[in-house]
Amino acid sequence: MRFGKNRVLACLVTFALVAAFALGSCTGDTEKSGSEGSGADGIHAGPTVPTAQAGSGFGGYDPDRNNSGSDSLRDPICVDGSSIIDANGTPSSPYRTIQEAVDAAENGDTIKVARGVYNEFIQISQKKVHLLGGFAGGGDFVTADRQANQTIIAATVATPCIWVNLDEATPGTLTISGFVIQGGQRGIELTGGWSGHLNSIIIENNVIENNGSPNTERGGGIGLEGRNVTVQNNLIRNNQAKRGAAIGATDDLTDFVIIANLITDNTGYEDHAGGMSICGTGTITQNVFDGNTAAASYDYGWGGALLVYGDGQTTTSVVLSYNVYHNNHAPSSGGAVFVDDGATVRMEHELLYGNTSDESGSAVYVDADWNNNPSVLTMVNCTVTGNSDGAALLVQGSNVHVVNCIFWGNESDFELIENGRLTVEYSLMQQKCEGVGNISSDPLFADAASGDFHLLSSSGRYDPAIGDFVIDSQNSPAIDAGDPSFNYSEEPAPNGERINLGCFGGTTQASKSK
Repeated sequence: MRFGKNRVLACLVTFALVAAFALGSCTGDTEKSGSEGSGADGIHAGPTVPTAQAGSGFGGYDPDRNNSGSDSLRDPICVDGSSIIDANGTPSSPYRTIQEAVDAAENGDTIKVARGVYNEFIQISQKKVHLLGGFAGGGDFVTADRQANQTIIAATVATPCIWVNLDEATPGTLTISGFVIQGGQRGIELTGGWSGHLNSIIIENNVIENNGSPNTERGGGIGLEGRNVTVQNNLIRNNQAKRGAAIGATDDLTDFVIIANLITDNTGYEDHAGGMSICGTGTITQNVFDGNTAAASYDYGWGGALLVYGDGQTTTSVVLSYNVYHNNHAPSSGGAVFVDDGATVRMEHELLYGNTSDESGSAVYVDADWNNNPSVLTMVNCTVTGNSDGAALLVQGSNVHVVNCIFWGNESDFELIENGRLTVEYSLMQQKCEGVGNISSDPLFADAASGDFHLLSSSGRYDPAIGDFVIDSQNSPAIDAGDPSFNYSEEPAPNGERINLGCFGGTTQASKSK
């Protein structure tokens, strides 16, 4: 099943802002695996993010979101490249280049940049500033509007557009917000993670595009490292790198949050990771990965949208939640997601559709490291549909647990090789897989061809096109079919006091019980 690019944007607004943590286990149709926790729950409210459409109430990339200032007690430093007045950084006499303002700034200062094109290599070292674009200029630096006042930082393939180095103790938070960042060897490069002082950084509300090259190691859009780094509400598109063309971990990365970004049409050239390459500890939530490609220079490769890998030295433990993966490609396996080298990953309320690989694992591929240390993947309330070729989920020498999920309309559902272990329970799939609560029956999606995977219900199904519930003539067998120990309280009444299967189960968009 193939889906057009315009349809993925509809999926961006279909996830409720609820993060669910639930785990069960069952015995699959391969060798048995012992349970590692059953019936745990604890659903809690997820983070608040900007809405993708006015009034929709759902998370996603918001092109109109701006950051107009900070809580700094000092007057902002202003920049306007069109100014002809001698500069001192005031609104009436702004600096003409961003680097002049950065050099003049003290730790904690806010720099406000007027619209225009700034052909610069911005270097921020041993200080944390709030670098904000989208202002009108001409003396007006009150309110940012990044759509009306496009503020472009353009570099060359010789340097990143923005380079941040923090390897000394530096208090506060560093912010980069409101720019179009393009044409650099990287869009943004963070360095100093080894020191423990590269921390508390927010990259938000930017368009990061056309950066990197086939020779950029990792992170053509953003070279990411450090602690407590947040990447939120950015459009990251058309970047290139060997691995992780949109975002690539370049060194130690802990407690990161990557949230509500649109990550599209990025190209990796080596054999791993088209869109994003990540190791460390953190959360990736409410993003859309669309049209990313791995291994463009090879006829083999893995991880079209996302690679999460262990490095053998530090712990890699990542939560993936409420993300949409659509139309991503890897030549071999892991058309959307590749979990590798002993990483531990939890996927919850994820939608994977229309992804491709040429062999198997068209949606997800899970592999051990060279020493046969397994990766571990838990999938909870995910919908995996319309992926090809081969099995949607390929497990190689690793351990995977699936609960409350829907696998339907893929070329096949599961493949295990080299002692891969799979446990599945309370899930709906086409391929037979023995386990408690498993069923095989058409899930009755609302409109799979248009990317709407809500479940038909005669009592009420959420329709994202109108933002309300509608009545169907049929009822999906996936309603009230989840693990009875899981929390169902977020589902609208009547909810049958039992969680639904699939990515909307356990959320405010769950279909109602008959």
